[in-house]
Amino acid sequence: MNGVIIYLNTKCNIDCEYCFVTKKDNTFLGRERLEKILRWFMEQEGQEKQISFFGGEPLLSADVLVGLKDFLRGINTGGKRIEVKEINTNGILLNEKMLMHLKEDGIKLIFSLDGLQFEHNKFRINKRVTFDRILNNIELYRKHYEVPPINCVVHPTMAENFDKKVEEFFDNGFNKVRLVPTLGIHWSREQVQAYRESINKIAQLYFRLLKEGRRNIQIHPIGEAIERVLSRNRGEFFDNQNSCQMGRAAFFMPDGKAYGCRSVMYASDPELVKKFFLGHIETGVDAKKIDSFLNYKVCQDAKTNCIQTQPGANCRRLCFCLDTKTGDYVSPEDITTMIEMDAIPFILMNNVLAPQHKFKIPQNELSGIST
Repeated sequence: MNGVIIYLNTKCNIDCEYCFVTKKDNTFLGRERLEKILRWFMEQEGQEKQISFFGGEPLLSADVLVGLKDFLRGINTGGKRIEVKEINTNGILLNEKMLMHLKEDGIKLIFSLDGLQFEHNKFRINKRVTFDRILNNIELYRKHYEVPPINCVVHPTMAENFDKKVEEFFDNGFNKVRLVPTLGIHWSREQVQAYRESINKIAQLYFRLLKEGRRNIQIHPIGEAIERVLSRNRGEFFDNQNSCQMGRAAFFMPDGKAYGCRSVMYASDPELVKKFFLGHIETGVDAKKIDSFLNYKVCQDAKTNCIQTQPGANCRRLCFCLDTKTGDYVSPEDITTMIEMDAIPFILMNNVLAPQHKFKIPQNELSGIST
């Protein structure tokens, strides 16, 4: 175990339709409990330590993070390497005072922005939130800190021509964009194909920007797919399940309960919740149980066919299997679709960079990509 994912709260100042945090019961993690979790984590084996914070909206709890750097330095008696990952935020609450505290503690942000104003606001239920306000706070962050990464959630209805929105981010000076298809809902075959075509065009954009000299750019999942292919070509091992934290991290809720997977925290199946429950920070957390989830396969619980029919399939991705609103299992067909979509970037990059290992895909799918 080298990671801990800590939910600072379950409250949010907006309500996005695709949000996987279904139980927004306004629970907040206090500083005392946060310190207990971090002390527990630092006592576990391993020299590499990754700490991630989530919500709700994490910046609603920005006060509990003040002085984090000094606290971590004080409890790191073994000289371990600590990395605090970027915090995903909608950016609405950011102000200059808060930003200075975050910067002092070395805490960076990644902003959720789903495209142009219409697209961004489309799935935000709280219509009082303005796109301009978020852009102003991003500009504040750029001025006092650095150009932030952007997290884009791709909804099925917005999959067509999504590449144009990504290109606009780079035209406006952003360097890092993370694309995440909406999980736990139905994607039609037409929407999957639209997503596939958009990813193809985004890959073209990636290579074009590199040729133009933009060497510091990152587009997820294109960059990761390229590294997977190149690693295999070099004869090196690449864990195709590396993006999933199951089996590598403990997930803590604000009430102190710990789980082996983020998705099960909201699952409706009590047996599934029990399987992944690790304990409570006040009474004991079973860290050894975490390792057992490295061998977990979704077909153990979800009614689906073997997903290894997809190249590079990730067998642990339970997040593909659960409805984000109800916590119930989605249909076997929808699970298969999510697995298929997860493999699209890898297949595209493989067929460009390693044609000797080419996979079958629709005709003309890779037109326009050159390296």
